[in-house]
Amino acid sequence: MMRRIVTAVVVLLSLVVSSHSVVAVEPQGAMLELSTKEIDLGELYLDDDKQIYRLTFRNVGDVPLVITEVRTSCVCTTVQYDRKKVMPEAQGVLNITFDPRKASLGMLYRVLQVHSTSRGGVEYVTLKANILE
Repeated sequence: MMRRIVTAVVVLLSLVVSSHSVVAVEPQGAMLELSTKEIDLGELYLDDDKQIYRLTFRNVGDVPLVITEVRTSCVCTTVQYDRKKVMPEAQGVLNITFDPRKASLGMLYRVLQVHSTSRGGVEYVTLKANILE
């Protein structure tokens, strides 16, 4: 009889312990989400002032995100950004400066490569403008 009681208590305790055990969830990684992938600056003249565009992004992943590098395809475009961690669900900004004086005449398409610790790796943003004399 005592043996059945001890067995029943052990079974009940094991059920209670297993129902309260924590299941570890593996992080999925950082995920970069850009507010847009195309920036249209419209018509600009060669002697116009520099154009500044604030491109916002968000980390929709579950670990911190870091923008490691932003490459531009022209000396007419520069990008400034913080190299600090962007926590999950937080936002960041890429400050893009376009100088029409350093661009060629006509329709212009430039590609920005946004490198980060995101699962997606590299994101691309197209900058377009029509440069007039």
